[in-house]
Amino acid sequence: MRRPDERKQPQVASPLFELSADMRTTAERRRRSHRSHHSRYVREAVPMPEPALTTRTPDPWLESAPLLTGMDEVGAGLLDSLDAMQRVAASAGRGPLLINASPGTGKTHLLIHRVAYLVQELGVPARQCLVLAASAPGAARIRRELGALIGREAASITVAEFDDFAAASPPELGHVFIDDLPRMPMRLFRQVTEHRGAEADITATGDPDSALCTGEPAAFAAFAEQFPQAHVMRLSRNHRSPAAVLVAASQVIEPISRVPGRLVQPERPALEGSGIGRYFAVDADDEKRFVQDLADRLAELGVAPEDFAVIGPDGMSVARAAEGEFRVVCLTGVTAEDWPNTAAARRELYVALGRTRDLAYVSHTGGGSPLLADVDQGLFSPFGMVPQDRSGPEQPRLL
Repeated sequence: MRRPDERKQPQVASPLFELSADMRTTAERRRRSHRSHHSRYVREAVPMPEPALTTRTPDPWLESAPLLTGMDEVGAGLLDSLDAMQRVAASAGRGPLLINASPGTGKTHLLIHRVAYLVQELGVPARQCLVLAASAPGAARIRRELGALIGREAASITVAEFDDFAAASPPELGHVFIDDLPRMPMRLFRQVTEHRGAEADITATGDPDSALCTGEPAAFAAFAEQFPQAHVMRLSRNHRSPAAVLVAASQVIEPISRVPGRLVQPERPALEGSGIGRYFAVDADDEKRFVQDLADRLAELGVAPEDFAVIGPDGMSVARAAEGEFRVVCLTGVTAEDWPNTAAARRELYVALGRTRDLAYVSHTGGGSPLLADVDQGLFSPFGMVPQDRSGPEQPRLL
């Protein structure tokens, strides 16, 4: 029979890997140093938890979202994979239309289906359509998905990237679609929009908060001036990232947002996955070991190398990462020196987090970037040499 003072011990999940002897030695040395100085904080060695990957790679476009009343007959077939607000935007009539939405809300997906809908349902000639993308991968995706949607007719649509017209003028076609408008050079925007009236048939998408530039993105701001009667739609349902990542990204960008008051709702269950992993590294070499250990474990769990993005000094840049999306994103070197409390650093952190489909990690030596302090600390899962608050004076111990 259990005695009254006996308590059932909680079960603890097994760590990803055990702490090395060097880490344990370093931990003990730091604890002794802290004791001798009567510091309020000590650092405790916390093992890395198992990556809480979802059971399958999410594909939000395979499941249609609940429709608005009366929308079940709009764009049947071509628009089946869009959620309710995306359908409203994709099936809108001709004229200027701006889709202002944050990462992961399906802006490019919507634009592709809008092109297909206008061509096949509203009779817009495919040869009169010009689709402009910010990058070569973006243009390739648009060509591929348009071909899957409307077949051979897609070959008549002109699809190009912004850089294709660095030294030339774009063709003057009657129906223009621009993906990622904030990244469009102002010179190209003027060329595309000149000689077009206020009712021109032009659709553009973009998130001004994702533009890695100082000041308001020129082309995005100019759209409202050029087309004052344009319909503006905001998408609020995020189909890409877990709730913890969305909340963290929103808190980082909020003080400098170019779209104040914008709401983002996670499509995926709020409890799916885990918080943002935060690794407190002993030094630069320790941080590199963590990244390698994480890469090895993710590979064992079936995460392909191209689905794991390491952003930082020894990885890719934020600008390069912004070209795609990844199942796991790991930001390294997130220190006060490299990620200060500036508008530029906030935008980079916001953009990097927004590329995450499954799990996000940040790692740093020392106390880390001040931007991390602006994030609800409950969203982090700390491990490594984690600082622990030790309240009150150290008590003497009997030997």
